[in-house]
Order: sequence, then structure tokens, then C-alpha cells
Amino acid sequence: MEPEEPKGSAHTAGSAANFTAPIDAGWRPLPPRIRTVWLINEAIETGIWLAVCAVVAIVCVANGWWGVWQRLIVALAATYAVLDLAFQPLQTKYLYAFTRFRIGERDLATRKGWLFRRSITTPYTRVQHVDTKQNPVQRHFGLTTVVVHTAADEHEIAALDTAEAERMVALITERVAMAKDDL
Repeated sequence: MEPEEPKGSAHTAGSAANFTAPIDAGWRPLPPRIRTVWLINEAIETGIWLAVCAVVAIVCVANGWWGVWQRLIVALAATYAVLDLAFQPLQTKYLYAFTRFRIGERDLATRKGWLFRRSITTPYTRVQHVDTKQNPVQRHFGLTTVVVHTAADEHEIAALDTAEAERMVALITERVAMAKDDL
């Protein structure tokens, strides 16, 4: 028979849940299809890098510049692009798993990263304007990026459903106006 733990003990399941719940309260993940968008964007980027490597190789051969260093540089660039694409599914899995955002009453917060974590909290009083952007791949998947501009920087919510992104822009704009009226 196991000894009974006293009520209110830190080891009870309820208290552990209560301890961690407030920390993650309000943090929302991105839509799951953003992973596919990231993979497609990386494949396009790799194709561009390989095309540039091919053009550089053709120009070097045509002009008689195709020496050891040129071959090495082109081979390294092409190898890097292909390896980056090969590891992209793993990178995408972890980027998605550790990217969250929160729209609070007084601020907008984003966080990403597992090993190298980055959290950004932007008070609404610092926001200058909010806009959206969308590349062709995002448009195909019905996703839009929300961009919050401050005097020093810009912060992104990487992708939301297009209708939700429009609602977020309206909500953030409304909260920015209320925060600046309170000053």
C-alpha cells in the first residue's frame, strides 16, 4: 500500500495541471497546413539556388574561368541547397511545434524556437500599423501572414486562415486605438 500524499501537495496531478495551465493560457498554434507551405517555399528556394549555380557554372565555363575554386564554390552552394531541402521536413516539424502567438488585452506576443527560443511581446501602445502579406503558395492554401509594425521592427504571425487574418488585423487595430486613447 502506497502512502497517501497530503492534500495540496505539489505532486498531485491537479496541482501540476494548474501550475502549467496559466503559462500556456491563450497561446495559439498556426494552422497545420502552414507546414506544407513552408516545404513548398523551401523547394522553390532550392530550385532557384540550383538554377543560379547552373548559370554561374555556364558563365564560368563559357569564359574559361572554370577552375578549382569556381567548381568548389558552385558545388558547395548546390550541396548546401540540396541538404537544406533534405532536412526541411524535420525543421518544419519543429518550427511548427514550437511557434505560437497570443493576442492579449494589452499586447501581442509571439514565440518560436526550441533550442534557441525567441519570445516577443509588443504592447499595443508601440504599434504603428498592422498589415497582411501573402505569397502565391500561401494564397493557394488560403493563408495570410499578419505583420505588426512598430517604430523599431516588425513582428509576424506567420500564417492564419485569410478570414481569420482579417479579423486579427481588425482586432489588433481596435486594441491599438483603445490603448492609445488610454494614454
